[in-house]
Amino acid sequence: MKALRVLIALLLFASVSYGQTKEELQKQKVLLQDQIDLASTLLKQTQSNRATSLNQLQTLNQKIEARERLITTMNRQIRNIDREVKAKEQEIVELEVRIDSLKADYAKLIELAQRNLQPADQLMFILSSSSFTQALKRIQYFKDMTGYRERQVKQIEGAQVELAQEKEALIAKKAEKLNVQKAQENEKNELLVDAQAQEKTVATLQSKESELKKDIQKKQREAQQLEKQIKRIIAEEMRKAKLRAERMALEKEAEDLGLVKGKDFNPRTSNKVLKRLIDKARAEKGLEVRDDGPSYAMTPEARALANNFASNKGALPWPVERGLITGKFGKHPHPVVKGVVVDNPHVEISTEVGAVVRASFEGEVSSVVPIPGANVMVLIRHGNYFTVYSNLIGVKVKAGDIISLKQPLGTAFTDEEGKTMVQFGIWKDADIQDPGPWLAK
Repeated sequence: MKALRVLIALLLFASVSYGQTKEELQKQKVLLQDQIDLASTLLKQTQSNRATSLNQLQTLNQKIEARERLITTMNRQIRNIDREVKAKEQEIVELEVRIDSLKADYAKLIELAQRNLQPADQLMFILSSSSFTQALKRIQYFKDMTGYRERQVKQIEGAQVELAQEKEALIAKKAEKLNVQKAQENEKNELLVDAQAQEKTVATLQSKESELKKDIQKKQREAQQLEKQIKRIIAEEMRKAKLRAERMALEKEAEDLGLVKGKDFNPRTSNKVLKRLIDKARAEKGLEVRDDGPSYAMTPEARALANNFASNKGALPWPVERGLITGKFGKHPHPVVKGVVVDNPHVEISTEVGAVVRASFEGEVSSVVPIPGANVMVLIRHGNYFTVYSNLIGVKVKAGDIISLKQPLGTAFTDEEGKTMVQFGIWKDADIQDPGPWLAK
């Protein structure tokens, strides 16, 4: 019954995006089809390794969602084609009217020429001219009439060619619509199969509720430990960033007052000593003693990097080349166990076996640490933003490394169920962000 409800709801859904072009819809279709293909591949990998698992259900849910969106996209395509067909039909009607009008005008010209302007009549008409100039004008008149008739013939022929082309285009559009409708019907049938598989998977997992609850508790403890570890690292990064900014501000102020780096002070000079040197220089210049107000939390370079990161919201590359979000961010009901709320500080992205995990933005590696239940975590700093990549093996970077966009960090881990997954998170200072809106669609 659930499968039938899914299909009925889909058929009744009539959301249409009239602003999307044919090219945009085609691109969307390709992306959605790739997601469906990836989900099918991942399901085969997990099904061949072990009995029904929660990951299979999550992957199946994503496959169903992608297929529903694909069918909706096809609805939009069909509506666009319908509008194009209607426009073509109107153009054909207008062309047919135009051709009829041209033919009628041409028929009248021929009738007039045959009735009144036989060659002998034309000659007499010219010879009866009262002057040579008038004779030339009458000759030119006959030439103009002949040229006009020839142009009429060419217009009729051109309109007929255009009409034939429009009719061919109309036939092609109708064929395109039939192809899309056929493909859509296939997708609806596949959706029904997926929905039935979903029902079966949920029923199987519900029979393992006690086992699932233990697994949920274990994963929540691991998630809390991961979040605690990240907060500790970020707090330390923020402390260091504040010290760097404070030091940079002090050195700039010292140089502005005429103190020479390497002579009057150096990198080993403590902030306390540097402040005394600044106060002395200010006093010598008759300036007030410096005000130890709040220092900036970031250097200008770090602030520029953070602004650049923020401006790319919605366009960040995925941490893997192909992936599906099978574990949502934040608090949400468990898909099987009723009454249980899952709270994730990241998203879980299922991907292909051996998938390379890459940096979603340029920055500096803050930490590379092992996390129980999440293999190795890599934390990259982008000003006051941080991206988190966990469940990695074969990590290729270390703390302090400067990272470029899409630079490989390691490999996504594959568990004994055949599930290959990477956890991806985004933080701004000590605040967790939902990575979904940040990633490119």
